[in-house]
Amino acid sequence: MPGIVEPEPVATGDTPPVELPVDETPPRPYVVFTQNVDIDVDFYNKRIHGRSHILIVPTTDISEVFIDARQCEIDVTQITVSNCEVKASYCDPCDRAQTPKHYRWSAPQWGIRKNRMGPLLHHRRKEVSALDHDLKCCTPLNGSIRVQLPSVDEVLQKNRDSHKSDQQDLLLHTDGTIGGYRISIPFKLRNVCDGLHFVGIDDTDTRYPHVYTRHSIEPGTASAIFPCIDDPGSRNSWRVSVTFPRTLGDAFHKPLASQQQPGGVSAVNGSRKRKHGEDEPRQRSIALTEEDKLLEMTVVCSGYLTGEVINKDDETKKTMTFEVDKNKAAKHIGFAVGPFEHIDLWSEFRSEEDDTKLGANAVKVHGYCLPGRAEEVRNTCAALVTAVDHLVLTFGRYPFESYKICFVDDMIEDTIPLCAFSLCSTRLLYPQDIVDTEVDTTRTLVYSLASQWFGVNIVPNTKGDIWLVVGIAWFMTDHFIKALCGNNEFRFRMKSMADRLVEVDIRRPSLQEIGEHLYLGSFEVDFMNLKAPLVLFILDRRLSKSSGTASISKIISRMVSKANTSGQASDEVLGSDAFRKACEKTGNTRLEHFWNQWVVMSGCPRFDVFQRFNKKRLCVEMTIRQTQDIAFLKGRPLNKNDFWRNVMEVNHAAHAAELQQSFTGPMTIRIHEADGTPYEHIVEIREDAAKSVKFEIPYNTKYKRLKRNRRQRERALASSNAKGTEETQRDLYYLGDVMQHPDEIEDWDFRDWDEETETKMDQESYEWIRMDADLEWLCDMQTNLPPYMYASQLQQDRDVVAQQDSMLFLHRSFSKTGPHPLVSTILTRTLLDPRYYYGIRVMAANELPRHAANEHVNWIGLRHLLKAFQHFFCHPGTYTPKPNDFSDKRQYLVQCVIPEAIARIRGEDGKCPKEARRFILEQLQANDNTGNVYSDHLYICRLIKALAICQIPDEKKTKQQMSMSLSFEDAEDDEMGDVVDSEPEEFRDLALEEVERYRRMDQYSPSYQNCFTIAALDAFCHLMKAKVIPLNPVMFVQYLQDKTYDLVRIKACESLVELGLLGNLSFLRFFLTLVSTDSSPFVRDQLFKALCRGLAGIAIGENEQSDKHAPKQSTEDGLIVEQDNAIMEEKQKAKARREDLSAALAALKAETTDDENLQAAVWKAMDSPVLTIAERINILELCSILFEEDQSLIVKLKYPTYWTVERGEKSRQRCLVMFKEHFRTKSRKPHATQPLPPKPEPKRTITLNLNRGMSFSAKATTPSAIQPPPAPAAPTPKPSDAIRSPKPAAPSVKQTPIPKEKLKEQPKEKPKEQPKEKPREKPREKPKEKPKEKLKEKPKEKPKEKLSAPALKQPSTAQGPKERTPLKQAKQSVTVAMSRGATPSGPQEKPKGSEYREGSISIHFSESGERPTVEPPPSELKIGAPKVNGNGNPAPGKLSRPLKRASTESDGPRPTKVVKLDTSKIPRKELEILGKRSNRKLLVKLKFSSWHKLRRRKDAAQAGSIRATPKHRKPEEAAGSSQRPPAAAAPPLPKKVSVPASSRLSFPQKQSSPSSSSSQPAPQAQPSATSGKPRKPLPDTRKPLPSAAPIALPSKPPSASPPTPKGPPKFKIKLKPPPT
Repeated sequence: MPGIVEPEPVATGDTPPVELPVDETPPRPYVVFTQNVDIDVDFYNKRIHGRSHILIVPTTDISEVFIDARQCEIDVTQITVSNCEVKASYCDPCDRAQTPKHYRWSAPQWGIRKNRMGPLLHHRRKEVSALDHDLKCCTPLNGSIRVQLPSVDEVLQKNRDSHKSDQQDLLLHTDGTIGGYRISIPFKLRNVCDGLHFVGIDDTDTRYPHVYTRHSIEPGTASAIFPCIDDPGSRNSWRVSVTFPRTLGDAFHKPLASQQQPGGVSAVNGSRKRKHGEDEPRQRSIALTEEDKLLEMTVVCSGYLTGEVINKDDETKKTMTFEVDKNKAAKHIGFAVGPFEHIDLWSEFRSEEDDTKLGANAVKVHGYCLPGRAEEVRNTCAALVTAVDHLVLTFGRYPFESYKICFVDDMIEDTIPLCAFSLCSTRLLYPQDIVDTEVDTTRTLVYSLASQWFGVNIVPNTKGDIWLVVGIAWFMTDHFIKALCGNNEFRFRMKSMADRLVEVDIRRPSLQEIGEHLYLGSFEVDFMNLKAPLVLFILDRRLSKSSGTASISKIISRMVSKANTSGQASDEVLGSDAFRKACEKTGNTRLEHFWNQWVVMSGCPRFDVFQRFNKKRLCVEMTIRQTQDIAFLKGRPLNKNDFWRNVMEVNHAAHAAELQQSFTGPMTIRIHEADGTPYEHIVEIREDAAKSVKFEIPYNTKYKRLKRNRRQRERALASSNAKGTEETQRDLYYLGDVMQHPDEIEDWDFRDWDEETETKMDQESYEWIRMDADLEWLCDMQTNLPPYMYASQLQQDRDVVAQQDSMLFLHRSFSKTGPHPLVSTILTRTLLDPRYYYGIRVMAANELPRHAANEHVNWIGLRHLLKAFQHFFCHPGTYTPKPNDFSDKRQYLVQCVIPEAIARIRGEDGKCPKEARRFILEQLQANDNTGNVYSDHLYICRLIKALAICQIPDEKKTKQQMSMSLSFEDAEDDEMGDVVDSEPEEFRDLALEEVERYRRMDQYSPSYQNCFTIAALDAFCHLMKAKVIPLNPVMFVQYLQDKTYDLVRIKACESLVELGLLGNLSFLRFFLTLVSTDSSPFVRDQLFKALCRGLAGIAIGENEQSDKHAPKQSTEDGLIVEQDNAIMEEKQKAKARREDLSAALAALKAETTDDENLQAAVWKAMDSPVLTIAERINILELCSILFEEDQSLIVKLKYPTYWTVERGEKSRQRCLVMFKEHFRTKSRKPHATQPLPPKPEPKRTITLNLNRGMSFSAKATTPSAIQPPPAPAAPTPKPSDAIRSPKPAAPSVKQTPIPKEKLKEQPKEKPKEQPKEKPREKPREKPKEKPKEKLKEKPKEKPKEKLSAPALKQPSTAQGPKERTPLKQAKQSVTVAMSRGATPSGPQEKPKGSEYREGSISIHFSESGERPTVEPPPSELKIGAPKVNGNGNPAPGKLSRPLKRASTESDGPRPTKVVKLDTSKIPRKELEILGKRSNRKLLVKLKFSSWHKLRRRKDAAQAGSIRATPKHRKPEEAAGSSQRPPAAAAPPLPKKVSVPASSRLSFPQKQSSPSSSSSQPAPQAQPSATSGKPRKPLPDTRKPLPSAAPIALPSKPPSASPPTPKGPPKFKIKLKPPPT
């Protein structure tokens, strides 16, 4: 019987969750008491060296100490502990980021490199709270320095003669004990890219030279500056001494030969000869003027200045010392060295009155900047002194003596808060005439200031508490912005942030979990900065509701006061639980549900509100339903700006744990009833299974005539345009009532409500309903209120959040209503009314372009926008702009947004109207800023952007217009089509000329941050992408030089990526070179983000045309032929790439994984010496999505060398000796080496599927022609496909061809009437004829040839009888089922004229009683005779089904027929020569046609059993087991068994309907009368494994876990007679 050698089944299942590497390093039982750092800065060589003194206090007896250091050169022999020489070792973990010399790898080996950099990756470790750090232990990051501690006696002996003060510093007690160890470590920074950044040192960098420390949220950066305990929770006091050049000229002054230190860095150019291959030392030539050389250098450092002295040994250097007396972590210690100018901000911007009011709490604020930027610092930090005073008066005393702020170049972050010191980017600086960025910049700087209270002085207890410290700092910042800019600015910002949060907080980590994922990138920090202050804002609103005097501000004030006065370390640590308890105590309420919903869980609620007024009961029936689960399950298209974030969060499992089904809490509902009085009702949103809550809110107004009279008064007031009395103005507040005169209404084409709507409005019982009136929820609110109620809310509600809700409703309702002249009227009046907050007016201007259409409203939105701009900013009657006047900043912001809104208007043809385009061009050409005190640079940039947008057509409308134009083929249309409008081309030339003029202007008269060039490049990029102008990459490439301003270079690179040039290999390699070699960390960070966006565009198919695969069709006869499914499949794939991240990544990898040039470019970028460790890790993550991982690599090793010597000519006075070098490629002598253990072969099993017996019929029938069954059967697999196994995930191996041997079998018992020779003689009398077309056999394969496992595929449809050749049947069957009568169930039975061999088995028995051996089935095929019944007539075959694994617990009487042999330990050669041995064997052959003769006797009811016993059994036991009576019962066969369609038979006398044949299972054979007792279950060791029978019912999935064999399988064949 043919079988297949299968490997051991492999467990399958879902992809395991991503787990971070776990660091099991225990906390170290010592704490740091204090640390002193001495640093010497060398600008010329960009190096730093010094010594770090760390005072360690053990909490238990320890023998060694672990200290962190990275990228340092440390002489371990110079390390001392309390002045004692000790043993120490240092292993830099950053060495693992370098490529070994003998490695030959590339980008596909990213997995190997990532494993090699394992110590540098983020590890999940057991976190120790900050409280335990201060008292018990510390957790070094890597512990790269291991220092052995000396004994107590040795320390005392070494320091017995030292000064008393020194002994006190070493914690040496008078009683002969020591309290700690002072460890002194000398260090030199060999690579400063991680911890420090030098600016202006390179030859091409013309900026002022300076250096500053770099910092990160995760540990690892502080240890790259100096050796320390790089643990955020380990805090101690500090003393930092920095030695630096006195002037800028001294920094690059070459020392004299007498001053050069031997062997030092200054002796590089000495008399020492360079080694072979060593480069010549590079000479730096810094071009400095005489004035620049005299610039004084200074140090800005954490802490307060305690000393400044000139170096005694070198007068060109001086040393400044700073101390931090409070315990602070190493991550909060930083410094900057450079020619900084000092600006005394506190004396310039604080009045004497405020100084007297503050007294001792007045904080001195110092500003530092590079030369020439002092005025910008004064303008940028003007509000900083006011912010300090406000925070001190509101929240408590400043925790340090002074506050310093220093502006440096090339910073990635905008600000970095350190101890009493903040590093800020020079990008934040703006001159006095710039007004666009002042609010956002001030908010950023104030947050860095507020972090001194929470973040530096008060630190989080664990990573799960980081959000709370960050949120409180932002809460304090927004509290000051509210006092500075007003309540409208504050509430409008909170509402905008809340709407943004609802949009992005889907499948994101919770606040409690996000602290663990901040290392992924800045996007996680941005999300935390967005959500944390909002959660505290709504918490403050709820506390103020529960208790009128409670607020977050008071709680913060108490915590600050306690931290400043108590002096205990526990008061400087903040935990979420402690903060929650303080809030509950202050507000006298429980916050457990609030904390679980907004802190522990993730997501934001979404409400659908349905309201109805019940006139009978005089109440408002309201239903609130939560629908956030719909948004969670709804697929969202991939955004290329968030593509890298999605990849990182998926790879690192940074997703929300579960969906928050329902949110609970109080909600304030304000109903403005008919008399105009607002009534507030507080309802409780409870948790409900249906996520729906119903309320009945009482109605208070009894008479509706008040509303009608009020509406009449409004109309009278509007028509008369009277101001009214003060009492009337107090009673009636009406916004948007401008332009009410009939002439103005006619001139502006304003519309009013129609009579039907007026009637509905008069019949309403209330004006409008305001949901969540106090802004206590971060939610999305959808209501069924009619539009006129939102219009009333927009015009009559004073709250800016209510007005914002109305504008958002008008934006959402556009999809239902479309453009409407009445909505345009309301929006225009909102834009014209200066009493509205400017943010509401900007929203109205941005909404008006949607109502500018020609189809229904005749461009009414366009006319309103043009007239509004003309009304405010143009000369009367023309579109010529007035001279700019930006003194009113609110009006200026409205002026900036109107041209952009006009540029977005599109007509039916998808193009911007001519009038709108000409208007924008005229504004740019006629712009006049002569009399304006403020700069118009950013306003011109807005106009350039609008000029580009108005030329870009709408793709959807353009395609629709083209399809409509193709349907008309009249002659008139042809004549009209010949007339080409040249106006768009003329306008395009004028627009490009104007943009080019401003771009050239920026070269000789630079604008603010070169904004003209940036705007021009952005405009050209948009026009080229829309194919308005031809592609010209040279325009952007010219700005990629190193001396170009950073923002301009970044914009040029982003434009090239946006245009799809990443597909160009040359540009891609150049771009990767820029990403990896640029000297600015900020530029590298922005270019990497641009690279990720470009790859995201490739992944989602942004630049691919959807119809590029569609074949062209001819429409001459008007007949459109629908294509096949190929186009639909392409569209489905394209849609999947846009929505499914895995499909997008697969598409990206398919395009990049085989590109060897790209692999080389990425790998070369990986080895750049400029990159930091974090940037290298990002490139490795990028490789994981671009290339398939290869776990093998080439290692190149040098052959050992040896020398030979030959003696040459010999004379009396000389002897010539010649040496020759050789490579040893072979061993000099054979060595006895232990052979490698053989590779374990996969466990191979032979699967035998023995099918059930055939059913018998009372009538004698003749075999009919083979026909397919009438019912739909299981599909038959193709010859090339493998039959499915019940374990689909278990890989199958093709069977190795084995020499042909006849399968033989000897029955256990036979009736006496039949001799043993008959079963062998009967088949020999049969003819062995085969059709010619079936004589072809599959060519033999090599016995040892390994074939890969075929892929498991679904079986194909059943084939007809003509196609069922024996060869094809052999290919289809992996396991062949044998019936009880040895009838093959896998293939169809053949006529008697042919012979079938698949149902026979060969077993060798030796006469000596040894264990029988099994021969594999022959490769040739024979056709067996059909089984006959007791009358000698052929019996119909019983449809067999795939057998399942038998269970010993089953109580069925029939045994299993699936047998698997474990032949993994049998060599293939033994199996091949198994049948060639000359041992005496008795061959018994059983044919299918002979089984009925063995069972003619009525008393032969018992089944025969043949077993192959294992090796450990004795021959006597094997013989005895083969003779025992078969009385044991076996597990029942599965109830439902199916077979391929090719193995089913149909008989004329038993025709069944398709439904019955497919649904009814085959009847099971009943046990005979002689075997009345059920068989016992087989032991577990004999439990057979499931066969590889074909699966016919795909609806029943197989078990997910593979069966585990409990012992060596046995070869077992059960034979049982059919029922009588």
